[in-house]
Amino acid sequence: MVYLLDLSGVYCEPVEPRLLRLLAEESGEPIFYLSEAFYALLPRLKAEGAQALEALFPGASRLYPKAFRPRGLAFPEPFHLVSDLPPPEGVLAYHAPDKLEALALALEALGLAPGEAVYWDDNPLWVERARGLGVRAELFLP
Repeated sequence: MVYLLDLSGVYCEPVEPRLLRLLAEESGEPIFYLSEAFYALLPRLKAEGAQALEALFPGASRLYPKAFRPRGLAFPEPFHLVSDLPPPEGVLAYHAPDKLEALALALEALGLAPGEAVYWDDNPLWVERARGLGVRAELFLP
């Protein structure tokens, strides 16, 4: 059995959910409004970094460094990482704009049938979607 781990949810907490929580706490705005506005801004945010936040959330760029929580320990060798974000430097991962596409890419690159892998994610939605591909997928809580 090969274990596939969600990179953006395992290696570091993804910037999107954590930053949205921080923005909601700071602004008092509902998370739904922030989600709609944030995801429209996300391509710029990924390209430009913290300063792109200022366009929509004045003063929010100071929250950006708090949005990531790096993982302290390396993963054991039998694990492969899957992500919809480019991997941090020096980390082997399979990534694509869509996480299911990244998962399929990982299976193909490793020469695995879906039933030969277990995919671990901290997001129940991606666990269900991975199961839809025929991959055994499990939820973990960070």
